[in-house]
Amino acid sequence: MSIQKQLWTFISHELNLNSKTISLKENEHHYAFHVLRIAEADAVEVTNCKGIKAKGVVEKSSKKEVVIKIVEIIVEEISKPKVALILAYPKPATLEEVVSSASELGVNEIHIFKADKSATKAPIKLEKLKIVSDEAVRISKSSYSAELFAYENLTSVVEKLELKKNKENLILFCDESHVYEGKITNSILSKLNENFQNNMQNIYIIIGPEASFSDSERSILTNKVQAIPVSLGNNILRVPNAVLSALGVVLNYKNDLKTI
Repeated sequence: MSIQKQLWTFISHELNLNSKTISLKENEHHYAFHVLRIAEADAVEVTNCKGIKAKGVVEKSSKKEVVIKIVEIIVEEISKPKVALILAYPKPATLEEVVSSASELGVNEIHIFKADKSATKAPIKLEKLKIVSDEAVRISKSSYSAELFAYENLTSVVEKLELKKNKENLILFCDESHVYEGKITNSILSKLNENFQNNMQNIYIIIGPEASFSDSERSILTNKVQAIPVSLGNNILRVPNAVLSALGVVLNYKNDLKTI
């Protein structure tokens, strides 16, 4: 009985609908030739992390280049509603962890803002985070990496996205002030069930810093944006766990909609 070889996935942002061959660049070439020792005639996959995948065969594998002949192009559209994470800037290492996990789960956009109580004010390195998100696509075998955006404050996010409650947007913000005496008064799932409408285009999940939102930020969310406060449970969660908890519920809810 023969053992089927692993079908490795490579990233090429040059892949498009008209691609006949793809030459792997720099890190991808190193990964293919020196790490995986890809050989000629090996079957592989290529993704541009923007909805286009390809099945291919290695045409050339050498120290100078790895060339893949494209056999089949596959296009995957983004399913609605899109899911976007709006996240207060945590420490850089934590942010990388969050971007990786959120991308693996299938979040469409990540909007990172410097909150009044953010743990760091260092620059947000989007280029590095893009690499992290792309790598998550390789691991999860999905078609899209998350689009990444950076902002100086919450107001900038609200203005850029024109963020306001309407028929197309469901906006949830994680607010543990709605846990009273151990009783959860508004779980994220209950608010999804109460407020989701079939024509909605976007679900936004807003998660603040571990030190919580400032009073002014909370006012923006509740009064200007009219976001719906939700609870993730009785326990206070670190940012990575809060993100996984919220996205897990929302993305499973979205996936269930496809089966209805």
